[in-house]
Amino acid sequence: MLKWRLPFLALVLVVAVVVAIPASAWAQAWPNRPVKIIVPYPAGGLSDVFARLVSDRLQQKLGQPFIVEDRPGGNTIIGTQAVAVANPDGYTLLVGNAAVSINQNLVQKLPYDYRKDLIPVSHLGESYALIVVNPNFPAKTLPELIAAAKAAPGKYSTAIGGSGTNYGIAFEQLKEITGINLVMIPYKGTTPALNDVVAGQVPIFIDNLVPLAPQVKAGNIRALAVLSATRSPDLPDVPTTAEVGLPDVVVYAYNALFAPAGTPREIVNKLNAAVNEILADPEVIERSRLLGIKLGGGSPEKAKATIDKVTDIYADVIKKANIPLQ
Repeated sequence: MLKWRLPFLALVLVVAVVVAIPASAWAQAWPNRPVKIIVPYPAGGLSDVFARLVSDRLQQKLGQPFIVEDRPGGNTIIGTQAVAVANPDGYTLLVGNAAVSINQNLVQKLPYDYRKDLIPVSHLGESYALIVVNPNFPAKTLPELIAAAKAAPGKYSTAIGGSGTNYGIAFEQLKEITGINLVMIPYKGTTPALNDVVAGQVPIFIDNLVPLAPQVKAGNIRALAVLSATRSPDLPDVPTTAEVGLPDVVVYAYNALFAPAGTPREIVNKLNAAVNEILADPEVIERSRLLGIKLGGGSPEKAKATIDKVTDIYADVIKKANIPLQ
């Protein structure tokens, strides 16, 4: 009987010692194995490319592989949920964007609540967006477009590369603030929408700067405004919406790094510090410029404040525009 009890007592002692180790000690050892970064979009897209840029540098700084796993579907809900329910040990992260804020307000039965289930680790940056028109459209500026739309309510249509996106919400902002009547035509992605705008099938388009800028430079479309607080370095001659008197018509296209709620603060701080160093790297700054991203940075609290603010703004726009819940 004694022989059986000795191994059991030894096991109990080991468990007691492990339990006695404070969480901060485990956090200090992080990472000691590969870290997974989930991107809720298909491979090759802007979010995927940007996540890989950041993950490569995290691997160099923290000494373990940071592996990007693309998990698209459900308008980013599938990938986001995978992180929201993951073990909060710092080994499963999310590179998310403004879809987090949109889904929080637009999806009735969302399987998570980002405010309760996710921790913003770092504000990675913001993407630029443009409002463009076919070169044959009479308006040369955004105020001229608004005047044309007011003179002919319901005559003009705007292409949007997908319903329930931040570009669609920017379209609703433009309508609500200016009182114009434009018809939204949602497409299944940027490419078919852009093709129709270049061909003159649809006169107006709102989307990300990266696919639009080359067409602007080639003269195939005309840029009227950047939907941001600052001008884009790639198109420095294009004014912002604020500069033409519409400061609230903005695409809040943030990118952020999230961890599951309950992740030790020591790990969050370690990640945040590493990301801030990465975002200050001149090579990362240049590559991000080519991706149309204005880099962010700062504390986890700053990231949370940015995301919460955007979420509240989108809630207001969705309510005022009577956008149906999904």
